[in-house]
Amino acid sequence: MSAKVHFLLEDLLVEAPEGTPLQRIADAAGADITFGCRTGSCGTCRVRVVEGLAHCSDMGTEERDFLRGLEAPPDQRLACQVIIHGDVAIDYLGL
Repeated sequence: MSAKVHFLLEDLLVEAPEGTPLQRIADAAGADITFGCRTGSCGTCRVRVVEGLAHCSDMGTEERDFLRGLEAPPDQRLACQVIIHGDVAIDYLGL
């Protein structure tokens, strides 16, 4: 099955197989998300999941701790750590 990913900054809608890392989808689509470390520790790829948060993978400990340190709301994620399992709308925030 495929998932639709809507990158709101560019109004770019792409499809990808469910289970694909958001980082790979963004890179392939040319979405304007900056990836620094790609390991969940720098925060340059911070996004807000506007729609479909339930279709994102669970947070790992490092991502959770990093976002907690920023006092980020629950709808914010690090794009390099998210795996997409259904349709989502993503807004890029950066650090």
